[in-house]
Amino acid sequence: MQNFQDDLIFVFIGTENYHFMIKRNITLLKRIYPNSPVLVYDWGDANGTPSPTQFPKNVEVINWSNRIKDTWHLMEVYSQKRRIEIGKSYNSRRNRGFAKRLDKFFLKRLPNSSKAKAVIERGLRYENLLLHKSYNLMECSKKLADKAFFLLDADAFLVDRIDEIFEENPDVILPMVEPAKQGWDYNNCHGLSTGIAGFGSRTAERDTFLTNWYDAIGKNDEWFRELAAMNRLFKEESPKIFDNWGLNTINLGEHDVRLKTIENDVYNCVLNYQDSPSNFDRVKILHLAGIAQRPHLFNHYFQLVEQELERRQ
Repeated sequence: MQNFQDDLIFVFIGTENYHFMIKRNITLLKRIYPNSPVLVYDWGDANGTPSPTQFPKNVEVINWSNRIKDTWHLMEVYSQKRRIEIGKSYNSRRNRGFAKRLDKFFLKRLPNSSKAKAVIERGLRYENLLLHKSYNLMECSKKLADKAFFLLDADAFLVDRIDEIFEENPDVILPMVEPAKQGWDYNNCHGLSTGIAGFGSRTAERDTFLTNWYDAIGKNDEWFRELAAMNRLFKEESPKIFDNWGLNTINLGEHDVRLKTIENDVYNCVLNYQDSPSNFDRVKILHLAGIAQRPHLFNHYFQLVEQELERRQ
């Protein structure tokens, strides 16, 4: 088994409202991989303004706030109808209040008004963030040429070592839900996840994957567009990978890519007010999905993660 001591680099990305999670995440991560380098891409406030967040001194931080708009051209694929839907979806996630109800009225009754357009613009900015990960990873892969690295969402916490997933020398490692839970309908496409992602040291092969993924996003307009684009790309190129977890070699043009799928319930297991692992003993990564939007719940669930980590050490 490959045993990473100082070689595996951990990468975090996110806007300012996720930084409190990233800082907590790094603290726990260092209890498992004390010598591993950590790289944070600071997306600022998503409007191009750098954040004031101070990360630990032993963490490399890259100011990425002025790069968020690099993917803005991908918003051009949306029809006016879809733009309004994006505005409504964004507005629905806001806290209750008069402003939310007023914006809902304008979106429904006067979608061409300046009031509605302002909400739609905010919705598109949020949508841009949802698909920006792949673009950021393309730059990250070049920066970390010939070095293995592992991406963790801000709210995905290690509770155990994960060296084993790098066995068999994969280029890309992604969690996948079991076949019975996969979905392939329009606007409901899911199989592979990107809450966590591992990348082997072969730069050209992983760059081929990232480039193909980014190109696929440009042709997609579904909800959770980045994820849908990835799943449809691999479903078209090699549908057998969705039958079971394991290593598959996929031809993506310039290079053959070794994609390893791993069990989502082990490496990207959701823990929140709706879901909890059926067997904590199997879990290596706990994902507090949806908690960032409810920060009052974060301390409670973070304590559960800490307890699980302490139980194992």
